[in-house]
Amino acid sequence: MDDLQPGKRVVVRYSLEPGDTHSTSDALGVVNSADDSFVEIATKRGPIRIARAQVMLVHEVPPAPTKSGRTHEIVSAVDLRRISAAAWLPTDISWLHVENLRNESADDAGANDIGLLQKGWLLRSSESVTRRANSCLPVTDTGMDWEQSLDAVEAWYSARQKPSCIQIYSSEDSNSLAPACEGLAPLLSARGYVPSEPVFLLAGATAEAAAGAAHPGDAAAPGLSIDVSEEPSRLHYEAWASERDPGSEEAFRGLIEASDPCQFITAYAEHPDGTRSMVASCRIVERSKWGVLTNLVTHPDLRRRGAGRSVVRAAAALLSQRGVRSYLVDIDAGNEASLNLFTSLGATVRHRSWYATRG
Repeated sequence: MDDLQPGKRVVVRYSLEPGDTHSTSDALGVVNSADDSFVEIATKRGPIRIARAQVMLVHEVPPAPTKSGRTHEIVSAVDLRRISAAAWLPTDISWLHVENLRNESADDAGANDIGLLQKGWLLRSSESVTRRANSCLPVTDTGMDWEQSLDAVEAWYSARQKPSCIQIYSSEDSNSLAPACEGLAPLLSARGYVPSEPVFLLAGATAEAAAGAAHPGDAAAPGLSIDVSEEPSRLHYEAWASERDPGSEEAFRGLIEASDPCQFITAYAEHPDGTRSMVASCRIVERSKWGVLTNLVTHPDLRRRGAGRSVVRAAAALLSQRGVRSYLVDIDAGNEASLNLFTSLGATVRHRSWYATRG
């Protein structure tokens, strides 16, 4: 995976002149854009454009802290949403920003491909039916006013013959909307958007969630074994489909398998005849030095027997082994079992989000 992908926060060491390894400088910030020739880093001092040939070293770093405290408690709501979104991206995405619109116009006029800047609002569309893959996520200012931005969102989804859906979210530890969303509430209400029930984003420390498990296998409850795989099996897809209609199977597979690195943690029940059956599983993706846990499912007849806890502890142990200190998970407010599980392992609610859909 290219460490200079747009959206990543990195430290880049680069030579001041091509081929000169003695005169160097460092740039810390988020990758705005990158192509085969140049990379642009958004730093506190402003954007820095660096030739690829001058890049000497790239190191990905976690999002910038907003206050002092434990790693999973000091990241802003917007950065948590960025991390969560990066672990569940469809192929049809676009970034709504006035500069991108200008660049598109320049391309249409015959200019060279300027590239898509990853700032503004993230537009996502998929033939699956998952809300996170079929909604607009406000991240930074679009360079347009709120009404113009919402008009552009509605036009984008209308072109795909889909209802417009916006994922709005609160500030960290607050019920007020985050700055990236605060101007949307009155507009959404006036245009007939209906909000979903809230979704909680919980974050925690991987070492705490592992609860003493040094390796994934250490997390298995009695009678269970833990398996870590790079690809999901037919049984995984059957389990996920039993929980919720995924829509297009091909699109859902694309969402599940597109991220890299991505692994699947599964708890199996061991039987006396040597066979085993899948009891619970989850998917983990690493993004921005965080673990993102998705698709946690437990066999409906075997819940409250420790299988789900075993899978989450195993996932946390695996992440902790790799030096990933924090993880996050999005949970519907009505899913009390999952909320209780993660809070019992030390996770806390960082903010809330809602999917506002136009009727």
